[in-house]
Amino acid sequence: MTSVKAVVFDLDGTLINSAIPFKEMKRKIISYLQSKGVTFELLNEEMLTVEILKLAVEDLKRKGFSEKQIAGALAQASKIMNEVELQSINNATLVDGVPETLKALKNRGLKLGLLTRSCHEYVKVMLTRFNLAKYFDAVAARDDVDQPKPSPEHAFYLLKLLGVDARETLFVGDHWSDAECARQAGLKFVFVGSWQGNRKVCELCYKSVNKVSDIVKIVDGI
Repeated sequence: MTSVKAVVFDLDGTLINSAIPFKEMKRKIISYLQSKGVTFELLNEEMLTVEILKLAVEDLKRKGFSEKQIAGALAQASKIMNEVELQSINNATLVDGVPETLKALKNRGLKLGLLTRSCHEYVKVMLTRFNLAKYFDAVAARDDVDQPKPSPEHAFYLLKLLGVDARETLFVGDHWSDAECARQAGLKFVFVGSWQGNRKVCELCYKSVNKVSDIVKIVDGI
């Protein structure tokens, strides 16, 4: 592999123990979308949020809704997500070893980026609360791009901010959307967490680790 120049991290579930009530968020989004014309029983809270929004858009298009109407519905759905995320902030905690890991990577001369489906305001508050902002060279939140992860557009946007190539970058995350984004963007994906129930994700891995501090060993071994 080309030498590593940057490490990109997911936020929720990777660097912080998120307190976002995702099922509540999905219920609110689904209820709103149904009120705007999306077919009842088409969506459910077991789906990923990105899938909920994709199916809703397709359904509204089939029913003849205008691009403006669909864009308005998506904007309100995004507002709902933002509100739920921000309401959860006080209950989030920092994953063990994160500050030490980020400091060690910076001391090795690496650029660090943050790639998250959370909104920018939530990210800003979290990084400030846990004193992590100083470690990151660039941040790309959900509302910074038109197509957030798993779309590779999200990763390409962050790579441009960092000034690095995908082949020089590791992406560390804990979710299928992280792995799929990495695959499409050409990033080496490192899965952090338990393998159980994540076989599909780990099939896309370059490496897997049990805890975030193990990333330093991977970098040193390349």
